[in-house]
Amino acid sequence: MGLSDWLVRPTVCPGCGDRRARQPLFGRTRCPNRVCAFFDASLAGRLEEKEQAESAPVCRAPLTAQSIRKPKLARVFSPEGTIIQVRYKNYRGEEKTFSGDARSLRRRHNHVSLRVSPSGTRIALSRKRILNLAEVDSLLSTMPTPREQAIFAYHNTRGTTSQILERLRTKYPDW
Repeated sequence: MGLSDWLVRPTVCPGCGDRRARQPLFGRTRCPNRVCAFFDASLAGRLEEKEQAESAPVCRAPLTAQSIRKPKLARVFSPEGTIIQVRYKNYRGEEKTFSGDARSLRRRHNHVSLRVSPSGTRIALSRKRILNLAEVDSLLSTMPTPREQAIFAYHNTRGTTSQILERLRTKYPDW
């Protein structure tokens, strides 16, 4: 609320009775009603814009080809180090082979997840349907658990060491 709002007060128009009329401290009454004798165009324009903004229905403009954004294409994912080939039989009975980064293998309950080439997306595979499960399990047993990986990451980012880290380094020398 500015000084001009204090100097201009809302009032009832003496000509038409419109409650949106304004009267300056020293001046004549101004009314937004177009048929009134006290009509003021500047007041009418501001009030009409304000009313239209308040009463305008909230709707979204139709989508056009320019406004539809496509997802970004993933950069080509190149697995670091060991590449694992996982043979999998999907729910349709089709055999698929996924190649992915062995360091990204994770076991969660009855599933194994890994990042696959070329997109780098993480997929989850049911252990029941993995055809070379022995190979995958042997690789999982040589990898640190997520908690152990967090310890590795903590000390690598800070450049520190601890007794736990030294035990993990002897347990997983290739990690």
